[in-house]
Formats: sequence, C-alpha cells, structure tokens
Amino acid sequence: MNTLPAARTSCDPYPAETVLEQAFAAGARADLRGETSAAARTVRAAALAALLRGARGPAAPAGRATTPALWLRGALVVGRLDLTEGGVAPEILRIRFEDCEFDEPLVCTDAVLPGLALTGCRVPAVEADRIRVQGPLELRRCTVPAGVRLERARAETDVLLTGSTLGPGPDGRALAAEGLAVAGALDLSGTVASGAVYLAGVRVAGPVRLDDAEVRAPGGDALTVDRAVLGDRLLARRLVVEGGLRMFNADVAGSVRLTGARLSHPGGIALGASGATVRGALWCTAPFTASGEVRLTGAELRTRLDLSGARIGHPGALTALSLDRLTASDVCLRGLTVTRGTVTAEGIHVRDTLDLRIDRADELKLDQGAVGVMLDGPAHWPARAGLAGLSYRALHPVLPAAERLRWLARDPSAEAAAQPYEQLAQHYTALGRPLDARKVRYAAQRRHRAALSGPARWWEGVLQVTVGYGFRPWRALGWLAALVVLGAVVFGAVPPTALEPEKAPRFHAAAFTLDLLLPLVNLGQETAYQPGGATAWFGYALVGIGWVLASAVGLGLGRSLSRS
Repeated sequence: MNTLPAARTSCDPYPAETVLEQAFAAGARADLRGETSAAARTVRAAALAALLRGARGPAAPAGRATTPALWLRGALVVGRLDLTEGGVAPEILRIRFEDCEFDEPLVCTDAVLPGLALTGCRVPAVEADRIRVQGPLELRRCTVPAGVRLERARAETDVLLTGSTLGPGPDGRALAAEGLAVAGALDLSGTVASGAVYLAGVRVAGPVRLDDAEVRAPGGDALTVDRAVLGDRLLARRLVVEGGLRMFNADVAGSVRLTGARLSHPGGIALGASGATVRGALWCTAPFTASGEVRLTGAELRTRLDLSGARIGHPGALTALSLDRLTASDVCLRGLTVTRGTVTAEGIHVRDTLDLRIDRADELKLDQGAVGVMLDGPAHWPARAGLAGLSYRALHPVLPAAERLRWLARDPSAEAAAQPYEQLAQHYTALGRPLDARKVRYAAQRRHRAALSGPARWWEGVLQVTVGYGFRPWRALGWLAALVVLGAVVFGAVPPTALEPEKAPRFHAAAFTLDLLLPLVNLGQETAYQPGGATAWFGYALVGIGWVLASAVGLGLGRSLSRS
C-alpha cells in the first residue's frame, strides 16, 4: 500500500472526507480506490469518529433514503480511531472498511456498535475488549501485526476472522478472546497467527471453524480453548499448530474434527483435552500428525474417538497418547503409528468397540479398562502390554488359546497374571470352547508358579508334574501305572516276608504295590507281608509318594472344579 501522508496541521478536511460525508449521509459506499494520490485517499480518524458519533454531513439528495452507514473503501486512515467513549449514533446501521490502511490501532474497548467489518485492511492492532456488537464482527483477510483483543466481547451474530494474518501483541497473543460470547459462529478459517490464540472460556452458540488455520507460538500453549462452551461443532481440519493445543474441560455439543491437522509441541502436550466433554465424535484421522503428547485423560465422548491412520510421537518422554479414564461408545486406533512413546488407556471405558489394529506401538497399557468388543490381531500386538484388570465381552478375531496366550505373555507384570488369564478363560467358556479355557487356566498356574519361591514353588511344581494343576488329571494315572510296574518288578524279584504264613493271602507284587500307594485303601497285601532290607525303604517311599500323589490329585481337582 501507499505510504501514509503526514497529518495536516490545518483544520480543513481532506478531499476524501467530503466524499465520505456525502456517501455516509446517503448510506452509500465511499470508494477511494480510484484516486491516484495518497492525499486524495486520506481520511482522518477524528473525522470518522465525528461521523460515527452523530455529526451529520451534507443532506442527501431529494428523494433518496437517508440511512447513515459508514462504508469506506481504499482509504488511508491517519490517527487513532478511538470509539471507546460514547460508541456510535444509534441510527447507524453498519460500519465497514474495505482495503483500507490504518496507521494507528483501532480502539473499540467497551464500545457498543451495530456491526463492524474490516475486509482486506491493514491495521496495527485492534483493541476491542468488552465490545458489544449487534451485528457481525468481521476481520476478513486483514493484516494486524500487533494482534486483536476481544476479551469478554459480545457479538449477537457472528465473529469472522477468516484469512487474516495476526501478529503477537505485547503479551505474545495474536488473538486474546478470553470470555468471548458469540450468538452465531466463530470463524478463523485460513487465519495465520504468529502468536498465541487464547479462546479460554468462550461461549459460542454456532460452529467454531479453524479449517486451514495456522497458529505458531513454539515452546508454549499456542491455541487455548480451555473451559469453552461450544453449542455446535469445532472444525479444525488441516489446522497447523506450533505449540500446544489445549481444550481442557471444554464442552462441545457437536463433533470435533481435527482430520489432517499437524500439531507440534515436542517435549510437551501437543493436544490436551483432559476432562473435555464432546457430545459428537472426536476425529483425529489421517493425515493427522502430532509431535508431543496427545492427552485425552478423563475425556467424555458421547460417540466416537477416531485416530485411524494418525501418526504421533513424543520425543524424549514416556507417554505419546494418554486415554486414561476416557469414556466413549467407540474408539478406533486402526492404522495408528506411534513413532515414540507409550499408549496408555488405563481405566478406559468403551461401551461398544475398541479397535486396536494399530500399525505400530511399542507399549499399550489397558489396565483396569472395560471394553465391549475388542478388535486386534497378532500383527497389531505391541511389544509390551498392560492387561491387569482389563475386562471385555468379546475378542475378535477368535483365536486359539495358544495364540491368545502369546498376547497375555506381553504383560511383564507378574502380579497381574491371575485376572487377565481368568478373563480370557471366561471368554472361551462363553464361546463354548472349554478345552481352550482349560489351556488358559493351566498357563495361568504355570505363570503363578514362576513368581513363587521356596516350599510354595516346590509344591506347585508337584501339582504341575502330577496332575497339571488339576487340569490334566490323567497324569496321575500315568504316574500310578508307572509306579505299579516298578513296584511289581522290585517286589517280584525280592518278595516280602509273610507275617503269618498260614493266614497270609497269595502274594501279588502289583497288588502289594497298589496297597502301598493308595492311602485309605486295604487290599490285604500290605498288612500280610513285610519287605526287608533295601526293599523296605522302597516300600516306605511308595507310601510317601502315594500320599503326595493323592493330595495333589485332591487339591488339583478341587482347583479345577472351583474355576469351572
């Protein structure tokens, strides 16, 4: 744009001001773009303020309506346009600037305006805290190097900042709009802000649009929507944020769409929506990327969370994606790639489907979660998993127990062994697959034994070898048969001595061995014959083994029946 001329010392108006006064009285547009000199396009801010506060220019031509309106195009505005005191005359219906250049900030703090529209303008700053606007508030395709202030402003229709370029103010904020109330839509589509955008506590009845916007405030919170109450959707497709995007405790009546957004806050929270309530869905689908933590801890989504195809990573930190205590009807992580960091979903509650067909994740924590149907598969299992306390109604695909046991083995916490195995066994029981359920429970006992030490570990080893913890009782029969054969050979070679030869029944080596092995069973052999020498000690060993074997069978079968 042309360089602004020096301010006049004379009280005579600029030629452009006469044109403006006539157009203002007639409710017409004053178009100065055709003027070749800067002086012919210059309008003093004081003259604008005088018109807006009720000073009247020449009368309108006879027969023409006289609806005052300020509609200025292509002007060079010199001086500070300050509408703070008194606002504007009530009969003025609109205030519109198009392709104008201001040399000082536009100040509307506490003003009451019928509407304010700047299109294609350049203004050093816009200071409009606590402004009341009865019509739309527009800054379309404007350049505001020192930012816009709209804290606790009120707009009865829309607030539109589409396609504007905003620089940082003294506080580092390109847009400071805490507590802004908008009865219509808030539109920042295509806006480029080189400072923070602060929308904490805003109340917007219509949709909020941030499609194709760019907010750059590296190292801090770039876009803040904490505690916002949005009566419609939040659309932020292809949004670019350098710094943190915060939505903590926000309340959104519609959906939140971050499809294709690119968020970057390495070492910090790239997307934070802890405690947020979204009555629609939250879409962070491909090509969504986030460098930094995506934190949705405690968020409540009435429908769906979709991170399908997203790519996230948190350099230098442990957690890349936190879904702890999140509530949703469906959660889809299909095709998610976690380049670095852990996915935590401890205490997550998914009423319907949790899709865990993740392309890549080193660790996934689902401890204490509650899920309806869980979709996964061996190709999508992480290297490490936390499964303690996880409950689910169904798993898809339905895999053999051997495959699912490989999944459970990815939980490194030994103390969490019992519940995940029992949950999986119940899943197989519900499917009518009792053999798979028994395999799972047997594997659970083996893992339990690995965590023991001393006599307890030894006794669990006996149960495993003898009866497979009660799930393989035929092992006891095998041991019994082998010991009977061994006893028959030993006592057949060295028969015991009859205690009362005239009364003793005929000796049978196998029956004598069984009599020794089976507690509380009397076949008449043990009481009639007494082995001697080395065979006596062999007999004592058989008696002890019999008691151990009987105890193992009883305890193992009791465990098995209690879990069936």
